[in-house]
Amino acid sequence: MKKICTLFIFLVFITFINAQEKRILFKGKTVLDSLTIGNVHVINKNTNIGTISNDSGLFEIPIKIGDSLLFSHVTLENKLILVNKKILVNKSFTVNLQEKVYTLNEITLEKPRSIFYQDKEIGSYNGPSITAKTLNLPYANTTIKKETTIFKIRSGGVVSLDNLISSINGTKKREKLLKKMVSEDSELAKIRKQYTDDFFITDLKIKKEYINPFLNYCVNKNIIRIFKQSNRLDLTTLLIKESKTFPHKKLDEDLFLTKK
Repeated sequence: MKKICTLFIFLVFITFINAQEKRILFKGKTVLDSLTIGNVHVINKNTNIGTISNDSGLFEIPIKIGDSLLFSHVTLENKLILVNKKILVNKSFTVNLQEKVYTLNEITLEKPRSIFYQDKEIGSYNGPSITAKTLNLPYANTTIKKETTIFKIRSGGVVSLDNLISSINGTKKREKLLKKMVSEDSELAKIRKQYTDDFFITDLKIKKEYINPFLNYCVNKNIIRIFKQSNRLDLTTLLIKESKTFPHKKLDEDLFLTKK
């Protein structure tokens, strides 16, 4: 009789242990601010068994006391829940999740740069001066005699003055014409410095090699007078307007001269 009682107690103990080890199908719901949320990954870290909540936020997964459930979502904070007796008694519970919070580094907003901005660090050079003498080139000390009858064309070439203004009689007329050309070139050079290459190339659709010819093209449109009035808006408006009629080709070189 004693042996039978011992055997009975042993069987009851084994049954109890098995009951404790057996996992039950657990039902739950995932929510965010009282609103159900789907596509939440639910993983039992003790068994590596997982599932995903449906569009209604519902999910089912086998668990037992002591298991750890991990809830994760791409836009939500991860949440780890330890299964206890209270959760198993209810057999269903609601998991409240929270949105991820991203902290950005502090930034400083600077004043927008206009099309006239020029980077001082790029435009300035503080290095050593490089000349023919410093490079020990031959004829570094040779002095070139100034030739007043030769003038540099704005497009880059040279031409003899005698061939261009042979129709002008008298030294005074000749000097007056040259003075006017030099004055116009000086003002156009100042206008050129007011704008970046990007303004002409991107906004006006003018190739870089045609920028100077384009400014010459605008001489008869009172570009110099408007520039001297310091009216930047009217000047920019004129350039935009004339860019639409500019032939986008190098103009006749012998029309534009500048002193060498």
